[in-house]
Amino acid sequence: MQELLIGSLGSQLLAYAQQHPWRVFAAVLVALLLIDMLFRQRSSGTGDFPVDGLDFGGDGDCGGD
Repeated sequence: MQELLIGSLGSQLLAYAQQHPWRVFAAVLVALLLIDMLFRQRSSGTGDFPVDGLDFGGDGDCGGD
């Protein structure tokens, strides 16, 4: 029974992926980016800048004179 369910679901997913390849690509990309963002937030310390050595210069006054 389980094999029948997975088999029919797999064929439906394959058919959808063949009809809409860019939608499937975009959905997979968004899912990977969200998972990456979640794991990076969990492993980071305080979340203060500079992040991982990135420093954009300036004194943090939002570009004021």
